Amino acid sequence: MRALALTLTFLLSPILTTYANPDEARIQNETSWPQQISYDIPIRLLQMPAPFTLEFNPEVGRQITDYLRQGRRETEKMLARTALYFPIFEHYLQKYQLPDELKYVPLLESRLRPAAESAAGAVGLWQFMPATAEHYRLHIDEYVDERMNPYQATEAAVIMLSSLYDELGDWSLVLAAYNCGPGRVRSAIRRTGCHNFWDIQYLLPRQTQRYLPALIATIYVARNYGRHGLQPNSKKPLYQPFQVFKVQHSLDLNDIARHCKVSRRLLSRLNPGFLQDFIPSSARGRYLILPKEVLANFQQYIIKESRRSRESYAIAVLDSSPPQSGSNWLNVSESKTDI
Repeated sequence: MRALALTLTFLLSPILTTYANPDEARIQNETSWPQQISYDIPIRLLQMPAPFTLEFNPEVGRQITDYLRQGRRETEKMLARTALYFPIFEHYLQKYQLPDELKYVPLLESRLRPAAESAAGAVGLWQFMPATAEHYRLHIDEYVDERMNPYQATEAAVIMLSSLYDELGDWSLVLAAYNCGPGRVRSAIRRTGCHNFWDIQYLLPRQTQRYLPALIATIYVARNYGRHGLQPNSKKPLYQPFQVFKVQHSLDLNDIARHCKVSRRLLSRLNPGFLQDFIPSSARGRYLILPKEVLANFQQYIIKESRRSRESYAIAVLDSSPPQSGSNWLNVSESKTDI
């Protein structure tokens, strides 16, 4: 046992002193090492695959402690939401050939709450600010906020991350730029001549210094929660199988809820981007998410609306099941399916 303890001390000693730098400008430790962290956590963490260099330091330890101890109940709720949103993230990351590990970013940004809003005004799973959302063609007005739409916001975020990587060429820098903006990261690179987050972090805002450690902790917990006695809290009906539609005509959400026998509250939770009681018309189409079990009822509702308005309602029905090997999951065809 003494030999094992010495081995672990040797392995962890460079990790525990990561921030002990003689350069006074660098960030120093403010608190002692979290007592709740067991020695197997850093070893397991450093063996995780990641597109950027992993470090285990006191900030990472504190973040893991928050997930596993203080925020245990919220962590289990967040883990349950992965069943609904991870397939969407994985689809777009695969489509644009980006690392799968980026799907953990929204856990940190919003805890997978599509209607989350920060004090600074960032909204949605990926926490887009209004100007950035507009740049990536996410529409915001009094009727719709596409930052809250998991499909449109995810594709916009993935395009943004891809663009940042084309410029910066390092995923740790990309994630820092996603948090504080590329301008500050460029400035830090110019001042230091370094192209790695860990080497420039002391020139970045305090929140950004903590961002990558927090993401590392998030990835660790999402991959190892079962080892720590956590389980996704999936008791709510939000996490049942669902069907996605792309609609162009204006539809009344209260009518949809009534005809489909779905609670208005559940409909709002699945579609928080619709800010009023109706879906505005859109030539580009808007995504509507419904429980899969109400598909037949929704078809009948569309037929009724089409007859009432004497218009042909063209609805694209999207495959929303988890992707299987060789499948074309979420292959959105521009051709429309008449219901």
